[in-house]
Amino acid sequence: MASPVPSRVSGEAALVARWGAGLRGRLRLEDGRMLKVVFPGVPGGGSGPDYRGAIVDAEGDLLRGDVEVHLRASSWRTHRHHLDRAYADVALHVVEENDTGARATLHASGRAIAILVAPAVQTCERFSPPFTPPCALAAARGLDASPVLERLGLRRLRAKAARAAVITGEGGTGQTLYTLLLETLAGSANRAAFGAIARRLPLGALLEAAEAAAEGVMRPLAITAHLRGLAVQLVLQRAGLRPMASPAKRLEAAGSLVARLWPTDGEPVWPNTLVPGVRMVRLLSVPGVGRCAAIELAVNAVLPVALATGTWPLADAEREWLSLPAPGTYGKLRRLEGWLGAGGATPFGTAASLQGGLLLHAEYCTKGECGRCVIEA
Repeated sequence: MASPVPSRVSGEAALVARWGAGLRGRLRLEDGRMLKVVFPGVPGGGSGPDYRGAIVDAEGDLLRGDVEVHLRASSWRTHRHHLDRAYADVALHVVEENDTGARATLHASGRAIAILVAPAVQTCERFSPPFTPPCALAAARGLDASPVLERLGLRRLRAKAARAAVITGEGGTGQTLYTLLLETLAGSANRAAFGAIARRLPLGALLEAAEAAAEGVMRPLAITAHLRGLAVQLVLQRAGLRPMASPAKRLEAAGSLVARLWPTDGEPVWPNTLVPGVRMVRLLSVPGVGRCAAIELAVNAVLPVALATGTWPLADAEREWLSLPAPGTYGKLRRLEGWLGAGGATPFGTAASLQGGLLLHAEYCTKGECGRCVIEA
């Protein structure tokens, strides 16, 4: 039998996959310490570190944090991760080649990040099996995670309502709804900027400006024009966004949405069309706002404000929350969806269960807390 022939992984994605599946053999950090992987973390599922919430043991030093994977150690600075706050919690830098010769990777804060050079792949090597958490085994035995996910989802609703309550104290019910609608439409790229638009151009002033628009100008267009007029004064992210997610398109959708919810130039109060039992997703679906975006608006703006301000009774807000369909699984929850769906279930079939999944991911999955996970409690 031929002796094993070392071969290098091809591509960063392959090295990322190797980390998730479990690196085989003796692992030694570049600073000389032996390394044991306690928990590999959960895939990041988007921008930011490749794995989140990992736990590794460096000869008794328990390192907790994120894991970033590169083919070469120098890519940390080439990709400007040292200046990116999204990488501030990275505890381990896994590379194929340490071309810098450094014993640690440095963040701009001065914090040293341990470097691990992944051992070469052997052609006859059999990888250890991927990490399988207890929830996946329980789901395969028929455990229904829906009740727990919905309970966690209701916790998310209350947390969102608590934030809405703070904003309401500054500007009133209508202004709060308007602010959260704009922030939700903006997405993560421009959320802060759209929030600034809502503060600089309050709902009351916007409705008055729309009323004073020239005769013949359609009201949604007049509202959009005022929003865009203020937006040119702000720094907005445009690069890397899908065409329909551009700031111009999102502000156009905001103009249509404001015109529908506040159809007359009256007081900036809670819209009289938003009542318990209304077909909310249809009401919020204006040009530029599809079904999934309308659900996000209900989850992140309408229901939190309705609950926070007492506009809707708690029972009505929770009933609507639990009845909303899911807009689709977020990238960061793909692995968790696979674990909880091991028995053929659909764990994130509703918006409430999806929100519960986000809370589970943040408080348990990314912190190596499988031993006390509420799914099996």
